[in-house]
Amino acid sequence: MEEYNQCQRMKNRVEIPVGKLRPNKVPERPWQHISVNFITKLLVSKGYNLILVVYNRFLKILHFITMTEKITAEGLVRLFRNNVWKLHGLPESVISNRDQIEDLSL
Repeated sequence: MEEYNQCQRMKNRVEIPVGKLRPNKVPERPWQHISVNFITKLLVSKGYNLILVVYNRFLKILHFITMTEKITAEGLVRLFRNNVWKLHGLPESVISNRDQIEDLSL
């Protein structure tokens, strides 16, 4: 069993490199560039088990938005609209652990 474990640790990676890292844009005003992430696998509290974290990189302010894992894309957009956009306007970019969304203006 030890030989198998060591073999797995020494194995070469076969994944294709993701790409070159790009530095994040430096915000010049509040809520211009934000970061979002999810805190998942939480115990159910008041019917919620997931938190959307929205981070303002300019002022270092966070919004914590509670939701459930069963939320739809439309529901997520509504929560963002009601908790972030209506208070601070539409950001120029949103960075998540999934991908960067550029140019949100329509």
